[in-house]
Amino acid sequence: MTTTAERSISSNTVQDRVIDAVDTSTSSNSVLSIKNLSVTYGTGTSAVAAVKDVSFDIAPGERVALVGESGSGKSTLAMTIAGLIGASSGASVVSDTLEFEGVPQQPSTRRSVPSRTDGIAMVFQDAMTALDPVWTIGGQFSHVLAGAGVTGRRARADVTAHWLDKVGLHDVGRVMRSRPYELSGGMRQRVMTALALCGSPRLLIADEPTSALDASLARGTMELLQDLTREEGTALLVVSHDIKLCLEFSDTMLVMYRGELVEQKPATTIVSGATHPYTKGLLGCVPTLANRSASRLPVLGDFVTN
Repeated sequence: MTTTAERSISSNTVQDRVIDAVDTSTSSNSVLSIKNLSVTYGTGTSAVAAVKDVSFDIAPGERVALVGESGSGKSTLAMTIAGLIGASSGASVVSDTLEFEGVPQQPSTRRSVPSRTDGIAMVFQDAMTALDPVWTIGGQFSHVLAGAGVTGRRARADVTAHWLDKVGLHDVGRVMRSRPYELSGGMRQRVMTALALCGSPRLLIADEPTSALDASLARGTMELLQDLTREEGTALLVVSHDIKLCLEFSDTMLVMYRGELVEQKPATTIVSGATHPYTKGLLGCVPTLANRSASRLPVLGDFVTN
């Protein structure tokens, strides 16, 4: 039986195997460029615009947080960027520009889910439903790595062991033999992160990666995402309702309200420089020691009326 120590190899060797298989060339300006992107469900009088004329860029290695309450359109936007929403899902997607590494994307006509070799990977909100309950963790890694061009069972096992260890799951052999329901929620979230990063994406999208975790695990997950993407030079787009947590781990804050991008500012200035009432509302509703004695905590309705 092969031990974890015997399976471990140098980080450079593991990364070389993936990088050799996946084209990692990047645009000199933006890894993602979006201009006037709209997503609509239904037609005619029943049409509902989930995303309305959204525009923003993400630079290589940049950490961006997309925040807003449930129903604001942030997850729809994220999944559209990943190519998971389009004509095949009953949505109409239109934009003036939707480019990944300078290459125009056509999500409205894409009929199949893109592979991770397209350069975009996603960490989904609920790892329990995102992971296949039938396959072992090792089997799911093997499938993803085969799609990324890593050949040979031993090579794929080595890369799997490398990434599981990097996300803090050091009992590699047991985790690889386990199925998702045999792991804790925090362990499943780390497996999802490792799965997303093992193909060396240039953009990682994390959709509510902390919503199912307690406060300490949530912070640990954000720290892990920050450290790994910084180490790999991967751009990060985090979708979250937790504006306080995102302020600590982001370079840029994007605020969505009713399908529109209403605020876009550096994380270092948005607290003092917020201009939209909804952004002020999100910030004002964060519980603090200063308002713990208040008879009534502020709510969004105190800041926006429609």
